[in-house]
Amino acid sequence: MKKRKEKRKKNPLYDGAVFSESGEAGIKVVVCDAKGEVIAALAEKITYPGSVMLLEALAARRAVKFIVELGISLSEFEGDSEVVYRALWTVDWSHPSIGQIIQDIMSIAGSLRTFSFSHTRRQGNCVAHALAKRAIVSFPLLVWMEHVPSDIEQLVISDSATT
Repeated sequence: MKKRKEKRKKNPLYDGAVFSESGEAGIKVVVCDAKGEVIAALAEKITYPGSVMLLEALAARRAVKFIVELGISLSEFEGDSEVVYRALWTVDWSHPSIGQIIQDIMSIAGSLRTFSFSHTRRQGNCVAHALAKRAIVSFPLLVWMEHVPSDIEQLVISDSATT
């Protein structure tokens, strides 16, 4: 009997960070394989959207877009905003401040074969938060493939150990 190669879900973590001094924010997405190894990462600097909840929703949307850009079809998205997670879980388009972004996320995610959303505690998302903070000193967009900066590697190992 021939064994069929199992396709494993990719696990993108996303987060946002606020840089109040400059009126900017950072979005970070880290995509890990089933073994917890980083296959891609992204740090993007944006104008602060006015609220942390809106920033977290924008980070979730960027994570879904990044997965589609990478050509991955199976994903479980993890973020540390419980409000955004609940809106995604219930597909709440009526949410006053993030409803339109939730609708965008679900529209983009519709092109994936399988997807889900989960909530993680802040301490389980430290690599995502560290990369989001790194965006302040970077160009508007940085993308890493199959590795992360060396100073972030220990956080990847730490995040993998807490899950």
